[in-house]
Amino acid sequence: MLLDDEPDTAEMYRLGLEAGGFRVAVATEAAELFEAIEHEVPDILVLDYRLRGMTAVDVLDVLRKDTRTAKVPVFILSNYLGDQDGAIDRVFAAGVLAWLKKPATPPKALARKLLQAVSRPRRPKG
Repeated sequence: MLLDDEPDTAEMYRLGLEAGGFRVAVATEAAELFEAIEHEVPDILVLDYRLRGMTAVDVLDVLRKDTRTAKVPVFILSNYLGDQDGAIDRVFAAGVLAWLKKPATPPKALARKLLQAVSRPRRPKG
């Protein structure tokens, strides 16, 4: 699942990820993401940091409180600089796997990183 409030950007990444073998659902608003998750929990999420009326931290707060989505792997893909306002610290505290910069992460590179994340065996905590 990809959440980005810029439809053209979301479409570019969707096409690139699908070419890499992923099945991709796109949301351009957090409400769309939350509605989609009611029907199907994604294997992995890619979130833009700055969204209309909220940030990825706000989205993560909701996701991490829901037992169905609490452990879904999440990547941030954004033009926003993570060192502003402690943003990067907050998303990593919420369990985000990586903060990727859009200009430095074309769709093919994103597909490789997501594939690594979903194929890596997860170790139990504790």
